[in-house]
Amino acid sequence: MPASEAIRLYRATSVLPISSPYISDGGLAVRGDKILGVGTWKELVQEYPGASQEDLGEAILMPGLINAHCHLDYSMMRSALFGGGSFAEWIQRLNAMRRSLDQRDYLDAIAAGLNELHLWGCTTVLNIESFPELLPFLTESPIRVWWFLEVMDVRSRLQSAEALAGAIYFLEKAGEGLGVFGISPHAPYTVSRELYKLSSTYALKYQLPLCTHLAESEEEMSMFAKGEGLLYEFLCSIGRPMEDCEGITPIQAVLGRELVPEGSILVHMNQLDSNDRELLKRTAGHYPVVHCPRTHAFFERPPFDLNFFRESGIPLLLGTDSLASNQDLNMFAEMRALSESFPMLDPGEILRMVTTSPAAAIGRAGMLGELSSGALADFIAIPDPAPNAGLKGVTERVLANRTPPAVWISGRS
Repeated sequence: MPASEAIRLYRATSVLPISSPYISDGGLAVRGDKILGVGTWKELVQEYPGASQEDLGEAILMPGLINAHCHLDYSMMRSALFGGGSFAEWIQRLNAMRRSLDQRDYLDAIAAGLNELHLWGCTTVLNIESFPELLPFLTESPIRVWWFLEVMDVRSRLQSAEALAGAIYFLEKAGEGLGVFGISPHAPYTVSRELYKLSSTYALKYQLPLCTHLAESEEEMSMFAKGEGLLYEFLCSIGRPMEDCEGITPIQAVLGRELVPEGSILVHMNQLDSNDRELLKRTAGHYPVVHCPRTHAFFERPPFDLNFFRESGIPLLLGTDSLASNQDLNMFAEMRALSESFPMLDPGEILRMVTTSPAAAIGRAGMLGELSSGALADFIAIPDPAPNAGLKGVTERVLANRTPPAVWISGRS
């Protein structure tokens, strides 16, 4: 058997598969980039007597984390912008900073962001990429990346086809080795109905996941529902046609008109009215929703309506968003922030928001976000401060972790 295909066993005092029950004194059997089996250490040693063994000691062995929403392009903007106040003004400050940066700045930012995610145990990220032309120049990513190519036609609605054509051209020329792709019409305030429909048609034709920002701010709600507010005024000033601001909410404008296919990932979803809630209940389970707790706090937004989504059966995922609205790319910190805002949440439910739920949202259930036979060997080991406690409090101990974990991706550390 080639050395690369040799079976390797990893032992830890606690194994948390997520998709199956907790195992005390357990481990993984790995061959190549796949998990062969998960079980007690005694069972694995008996089943694979000739395998190499690595004892990780007093640790919690669990799947790598999945960040369901990130903008790696802005990883150089940590602490450069301030929150609160007007969302439109924040966008203008962000755009001003963008104009001061060049290709090298963005390449360095993406690489630094990927390394920071890897440091904190993130093995997969769903990244919104505003500059797909940069991707061929990136060094190899240390983690799995879904590159959602961002499209918009904010200034001229006559250029919708051209806006999407650039992303299509890149995808057709990309070749192997750059990761997995998706399409991301940015948001209803920067994307026309025509471009949403074109993006959806293309996503369905090529079986690409689609992601869009939706109902993010009060200013977005005022723009569409009332035809007023700072975001409305700013977009008017740069030449955006405003005929679609006709007294309905952003959610009604996109989901109500079926501008995106079922399965599309909806990011933020902070502003809901009663009609929105009725629409979302009717389509429960069709659209996973990403919440970014610390970005939510950065903008000082009203409390996220988490209970509505949970009670309606709408899958919830977690993301960090970008360092233009967050202090780091640490998913453990993101989980703690959610737990602090919603202390009634079971930590196990929070863990599913960064493992099995995002894996399902990108069509990788059973392959990512869990320790199971046949899954990709993406896993992490974090120090366990209470190794003799067994199942009691293990998920709480995961959320409390403040130490960079050991990380394996495709079975390689």
